[in-house]
Amino acid sequence: MPPESPRGLPPRIYLPIVTLIAAVFLCVMAYLVADGFGVTGSVFGKAGAPQASSATQAQGSQNAVEGGPPAPVMAQLKSLRERIAAHPNDDVAMTQLADMYLAANFFAQAIPLYERALRVNPHNVAAQTGLAQAREGLHE
Repeated sequence: MPPESPRGLPPRIYLPIVTLIAAVFLCVMAYLVADGFGVTGSVFGKAGAPQASSATQAQGSQNAVEGGPPAPVMAQLKSLRERIAAHPNDDVAMTQLADMYLAANFFAQAIPLYERALRVNPHNVAAQTGLAQAREGLHE
């Protein structure tokens, strides 16, 4: 009785094919991660556009980024500012507005809002955490 032939491809063919597929997969994943899935900038506008120096423009100014914030972000900023104006002790609204500034790396604008929220509610963990992050970001 003749010996059975091995099933599948021989290792000298199989191994290079698997290696090639793995390399292509890793290259595609690296490209997607590097490209950021098409997301660039911050909630306050495009990144990568040259910004004026801090001596000529205040940080956080709409003119500091090309085109300014997108319309939905502007609407949310306006809504939060109106909510804070109507309810000066709304620590949640202050924390949310400060979080938006923190996400855009506008640490100097976020810190006073976090501090104000903590004066109203010293147990606001989100404000405590955000304040620590903003202070750390400001000193980098």
